Amino acid sequence: MRFILSEYITLLKEDGELDTLITDLLVGMKITPISKPQRGRQHGVDIAAVGIDPIDNKRKVFLIAVKQKNLTRSSWDSEVNSVRPSLNEIIDVYIPTLLDKRYKKLPIKIIVATNGEMVQNVQTNWKNYVDKHTKKKRTYEFWGTGELANMLDIYLDNEKLFPSKYQSLLRKTLAFLDLSDYDYSHFYILLDQILSKPEKQKQRVLKKLRLIRLCTGIIFKWSQDIDNLKPSLIASERALLVTWNWIEENNLFERNYVKIEFYNLHLLKRKLGVFYFNKVANHYKTKHSLSKYSKNYLEYSLNSWNELGLLATVGLTEIQELVFKASTNQNEEAKLHYTSALSISNALEIFIFNTPPLNYPQYDEHSIEIALSLQLLWKTGKTEVIRKWISNMVVAFHNNFHLYKFFPLFRTNFDKLVDIHNGNEIHEPESSMILTIILEYVVLLDNAELYQKIRSLIHGQFPKINLQMWFATEEIENVFCSKNYSAREGRLKHSIVVYENMEDYRKEIIEEIDLFLKEDKFEFYTSGFHLMGHLASRHFRAQPFPVFWRLPIKKLKETQKL
Repeated sequence: MRFILSEYITLLKEDGELDTLITDLLVGMKITPISKPQRGRQHGVDIAAVGIDPIDNKRKVFLIAVKQKNLTRSSWDSEVNSVRPSLNEIIDVYIPTLLDKRYKKLPIKIIVATNGEMVQNVQTNWKNYVDKHTKKKRTYEFWGTGELANMLDIYLDNEKLFPSKYQSLLRKTLAFLDLSDYDYSHFYILLDQILSKPEKQKQRVLKKLRLIRLCTGIIFKWSQDIDNLKPSLIASERALLVTWNWIEENNLFERNYVKIEFYNLHLLKRKLGVFYFNKVANHYKTKHSLSKYSKNYLEYSLNSWNELGLLATVGLTEIQELVFKASTNQNEEAKLHYTSALSISNALEIFIFNTPPLNYPQYDEHSIEIALSLQLLWKTGKTEVIRKWISNMVVAFHNNFHLYKFFPLFRTNFDKLVDIHNGNEIHEPESSMILTIILEYVVLLDNAELYQKIRSLIHGQFPKINLQMWFATEEIENVFCSKNYSAREGRLKHSIVVYENMEDYRKEIIEEIDLFLKEDKFEFYTSGFHLMGHLASRHFRAQPFPVFWRLPIKKLKETQKL
């Protein structure tokens, strides 16, 4: 297991990754950080902390200089940010002028921490420097990858960082990670085992949350190493969802430190999504880009819908960060996240129109990807793109049924889908949620012309189809982050009537909000963490929450009355 930890540590960057891990380690050692890591020069000290040194059980000040990669002759003393100048600054500037007076009488331990090792030809330089500058109340230590992995194993959890049952599951996850048909079952079991017991004591809660983040980070770094980020993107979704579920089950959301730790896990997932997008963005600009990764048209279609859902959630994550930053008046940061969300939305638009199968859903559950994508397009002001895509889908529904007698399967069944495409089985459309969702987004657009096109399609070609809409009930809040919450729970409205006048349909939507909408009272919605609803829908293949388009329909109508 220490090999895995060592591999993970060597891949961490100095700013925001390695220093965060070291801060977590110090907390596990019951050494209290007194300064947070920050960008730029800090007169040699990246992390300052106070606590009991486990080596001699004496209370000390720990001043840590965090460096990247191996400690070589070049990184020892070649520029202003090299190790030796940093150590000199700690002695000359930080200790005399910046160290709080409360701590100046304590012994000081100065530590150089790196995610590499000290190469042999620098060891003499290090020894000479330490011998020369060591005083009665000032000592030195070097933490390389080996030392950090060892301390993580010992201190980050009282029962060891990775018990043997965890080690086996994580090893299996990493071993199978690059297999295209891997279902991530070992990682899911690992998450469930880590969070199997409730905790109330702060340190135990923190250690569980940090262990989840560490495991997710290891998978992220391993995915980078094998040049395949998609598995880690899916794994990070699960980590975020089950952690939310555990926090809610244990009534921990009122604790600020829990919110901070969960937000850090969210930031890791957000970072992973950005890495993924930057890697694959150029593929979206190429027509039929996913066809070369598919054996046939059916696989091409299913791969395209899966990719669309991942892309939409990456964009909605940026929208989530925009909301968080705006709510705390971090306006410049909010603008950056809007620019990022818009860039992803632009890519989603290009991908949709460069990928013809995205006009032809195969399963009714592709309403999930449609709803996620429409939400991102709506949030980024792309109403014309929404109109054009829905219009294309309406034409595709008509043509696909007219020519091939095909309509999206209401129940997901790959074998049946193959038989239908091969002409071995005839499929008669019976029910649909896709048509209902795109119809309601047209109401949100206030586009009467497109509404009439959908109505004509339904009445003319599918007069017997049972239009349906799924709604959450109160108990869904307790399960939506742990399973397919819409499979056997919630409330279903069926036999939906598409009125001749769009205004009548809008009126019915508004009237039903008080009757059917419950998720607007759920923690994920009231706290503003709307992303959790989107992730749960995509990850567990559950129906999207109608609150995301039905409440805006009501609010827009109220605005028009003013």
